Amino acid sequence: MANVASKRSKLIEDQLGQRFTLPDVFFLFIGYVELLWMTDMFDALMFVPTAALIILHERPWRVVSRLLLSWGLASIIRITTVAITSVPDPRPSCEYSQGNVFSTFTLHRCGDAIYSGHTLIFVVCSMVWASFAPRNWVGRILTTFVFGLSIAGSLIVIANRAHYTIDVLLAWYIAPGAWYTVAWFWYWHVTKKGRLLRIEFPVEVGRHRDSDTEEKCQRRRVELGLMPDGTPYDPVALYLGAMRRGGEPELSPPVSSAARTAEKQEEVDDGSAAPAHQNTNDECVLTIGESSSQA
Repeated sequence: MANVASKRSKLIEDQLGQRFTLPDVFFLFIGYVELLWMTDMFDALMFVPTAALIILHERPWRVVSRLLLSWGLASIIRITTVAITSVPDPRPSCEYSQGNVFSTFTLHRCGDAIYSGHTLIFVVCSMVWASFAPRNWVGRILTTFVFGLSIAGSLIVIANRAHYTIDVLLAWYIAPGAWYTVAWFWYWHVTKKGRLLRIEFPVEVGRHRDSDTEEKCQRRRVELGLMPDGTPYDPVALYLGAMRRGGEPELSPPVSSAARTAEKQEEVDDGSAAPAHQNTNDECVLTIGESSSQA
């Protein structure tokens, strides 16, 4: 679609007989530089720390899936915008796409404007750090550093006249929207329905990190309405199954064996659970008392 926009821009320039640039406020304050390679360099600067975060994360496939789905959704939106509206390219030295639009590839072609694909990469990588970075001071420092790189890269894009300022701003608006749209859809239509749980919970259903307590995992399962084995929680099925077995129906989601053992241990430690032999002693006392009264 960028090739289509490039060819359309060439037709417009031929009709007008000249190349011109639309007015842009940031162009008045940011000088023009011929360092187009820096826009690609900032892509690499964003990819390297983000790849390291994914490799070291406890749920790498969850991070990768969110990254690719968000990037894909935002790229589909970009395909529609860049093909529908063509604007004069802000960079005087851009090259027009020649030949077949589906087989010709031109780097930094003219007309590839709305909106900035480079800035899209910057912002999506920043959202990865905002959502999945470690929750400590090291993670906060690294996240701030990555966002600083994103802002610097956006200014470099404008300085090289690779895009208008509106193209960069649209990328900053659309990329977070795509990120949280994917997060919403994944929660309600994938995790909530017990689908692809090996991606969301690779170790145990309800456990995001190894440091999560069993109580937090159980609370997360209750919020999601999932059983420990990942099946959706169905109180009617639990009730009917208990009635068929002749036992007491348990309508609350069951806890895992580890949580059940921990709860029993806490009851013993707190003294709320009586020793097993206490009932036996009470029965003996009652029997002796009844025998004495009968005598």
